[in-house]
Amino acid sequence: MARTGPPAYAWDWFTRQRLLWREARSRLAEAADTAAARRYAAVETRTDVVPMLRADYARDPQVREVVHAVVAEYAFLGRTDARFEDLGLRNPPRGLRWWWSALTGEEPDVAAGGVEPPAEPLQLELGEVLRGYGDG
Repeated sequence: MARTGPPAYAWDWFTRQRLLWREARSRLAEAADTAAARRYAAVETRTDVVPMLRADYARDPQVREVVHAVVAEYAFLGRTDARFEDLGLRNPPRGLRWWWSALTGEEPDVAAGGVEPPAEPLQLELGEVLRGYGDG
């Protein structure tokens, strides 16, 4: 089954960015006389706006276009014509990386962006645990 929109983790990231969802709502509410304008003018809170954006994203090209424009303008400062690594983000959340890929088609190379791969887990010996390894 084809995905109809961003995955939950991308929406979670978007939801935490108050400036983004508020700007998307504002732009949709101020759009010319459309059904979306009337719907978005009637809501203001995150608990009302974000579920509407999520539902409308897959079926309304205007909503999708506005959400993309807001993410590109505010999250990436309009720099979607460069490479992700050029943005200088050292540890970008995967929700942000998903939006980048959706807007540009580029899969960000996170390791090249300065993030080291996770270290192998450390297996402690019982004596180290009893001595309080790492405490202190």
